[in-house]
Amino acid sequence: MSTTEKQYEAYVYAIREQLDQHIEGLNELSEQLTQRPLSFNERSATERGLQVLVEIAIGCSKHYLKLRDKPIPAEARAAIERVYELLALTTPDIAIMRGAVGMRNAIIHDYLNLDWQRVEPVVKEQRYREIKIYVMQVSAQLLEFPKGGDC
Repeated sequence: MSTTEKQYEAYVYAIREQLDQHIEGLNELSEQLTQRPLSFNERSATERGLQVLVEIAIGCSKHYLKLRDKPIPAEARAAIERVYELLALTTPDIAIMRGAVGMRNAIIHDYLNLDWQRVEPVVKEQRYREIKIYVMQVSAQLLEFPKGGDC
């Protein structure tokens, strides 16, 4: 393998593919939500799609921190905040990503008490697209690292 081959090329391709698939699914659910309330299964699919998007953002953040030889915080929110600092990101607003991580935590850990009234506007207004903006920026940085080299 050549030294110019990007070490995260396959990873970035895979997460971007998953990102697009889940965004497409959420777009369909968003459209359905404008016409009628979602069924239990549709709500479950919505929660899963949102969870996967945030997991992609978290994973991408941790990989970026690792490549920069920075400590990887145990908390997902802290990892994303650190990437914002290192890359001097201004979009999406950091509050959006903090909210996304909080929503993911509620979906995973507090599912019995998940307040759909808080999730519904995220889907209706397609606010989940902001996560894609973040992932595209960070994953582009991952592609800058050649195999076995520095950025």
